[in-house]
Order: sequence, then C-alpha cells, then structure tokens
Amino acid sequence: MPAVSFANDVLPILSRFRGQMMWRFDMNSYEQVKANADLIWKRISDPGNPMPPPPFPPLPRHQIETFQNWIRDGCQP
Repeated sequence: MPAVSFANDVLPILSRFRGQMMWRFDMNSYEQVKANADLIWKRISDPGNPMPPPPFPPLPRHQIETFQNWIRDGCQP
C-alpha cells in the first residue's frame, strides 16, 4: 500500500475549505498543514466539536482516517 501523500490524498480533502476563515492558516499549503497536523487531527476527529463547523457536514470517517494515515506515514508531500 503506497504512503498517503499531501498532494494526492490530503489536499483533495482540504481544498474545499480554501478561503474559509475556520482555520488561521492556509489549508492548501503543505508546509502549514504539516506544521499544524496534530491540531487539525484533534479538531476533525472530535465528535463533540467537529471541524469543519456547520454549515459544512463533518468529514466522513474515511477522510479522517486518510488524514490520520498521512500523519502516521510521516506527512509526505
């Protein structure tokens, strides 16, 4: 199984939030997402305070798992 990469796997999940003010950094920037990966993981996986907030639906479990696998695989570009 190939490693999860930012460009191929994570960016497509996060790109729909471009321009949204829910994060204080660019969700389309590899460097900024990598630097904030733990924070993002905590927020997207918290059912009591999910990110993204309404009106966006919570991320589906498979997308949260993809993000977790990206971190596990070393945050590949």
